Amino acid sequence: MTGTERSTVVTDDGARLTVYTDGSSGGGVTVILSHGFLMTADAWRIQARELSARGVRVVRYDQRAHGNSAAGEASPTVDRLGADLAEVIHATTPRGPVVLAGHSMGGMAALTVAARRPELIKSRRPHVALISTACTRAQLVPGNHPLHWAKAAARASYSYPVCWLPPAADAVRRRLPSGHPWAFRPFAEHRGDTPPPSRQAIRRTHTEQIALLWKSLRTYTTAERLSALNDLADQVEIVTGEFDDWIPLSQTRQLAQQLPNARLHTPVRGAGHRLPTDRVGHAAVTQVLSRMAETALRESESADAEPAHLQGEGA
Repeated sequence: MTGTERSTVVTDDGARLTVYTDGSSGGGVTVILSHGFLMTADAWRIQARELSARGVRVVRYDQRAHGNSAAGEASPTVDRLGADLAEVIHATTPRGPVVLAGHSMGGMAALTVAARRPELIKSRRPHVALISTACTRAQLVPGNHPLHWAKAAARASYSYPVCWLPPAADAVRRRLPSGHPWAFRPFAEHRGDTPPPSRQAIRRTHTEQIALLWKSLRTYTTAERLSALNDLADQVEIVTGEFDDWIPLSQTRQLAQQLPNARLHTPVRGAGHRLPTDRVGHAAVTQVLSRMAETALRESESADAEPAHLQGEGA
């Protein structure tokens, strides 16, 4: 992988999104990667390394209020994350073939772009990978197994205090060991061009911002608003893990029902929710993105080679 280039995209509400670009700009196709809740762009480190080594340009970024990205003036909602993703696309890849991949909350951001900005989908016609994500609200209980109920109880034990007592949560977080993923160190910053590890995702984020985003995840939906994405047909692929304990398979099937023209992969055997870094699932994600990049580049080269009069007839 060539050196990672760090830059900043400033959104219309003043959020400063830290962007990391790997690979050569002459690669012809760009893969844009959007990460999940309480993670950073480092979640895509395997894909960034392997794709850029194959000559693909890779753009990944820390979501607002995550990693090295600031929160901005607007309330952190899934809709706002979708607007951020659209701005990252415009700022980093204004032209050329694009592959768009979103994991979990990052996939919800991509779905929000399709729902709120269908003209962007229609004009750029990206290949889209929806990884371990859903078109409806996040659920505390991802299934009926007793273990899922136990995990739901554990999540509720911290999500409710986070949502309803943010100042108290901040006070507790300041006293946590520096290595703890919930530790609050508002002035800490990860140095260097590469993104901070996911365990440092919310090190500088006030609990109120986390709470607002979690509440948005609990009410979010793009159901019945995905026609622009469905029109891309086989350019859209849905990937999940067999043992996903955040997005239940019922939600994956619901997403597939909203996108009947998309390709629904068989769940990756033995894989959990964090597919991009999962011990079993990361290879499947890399393979899907690599194939999408090759196809997008081939289609672009074919369109460029097509005689002008034929392009006009197809318009």
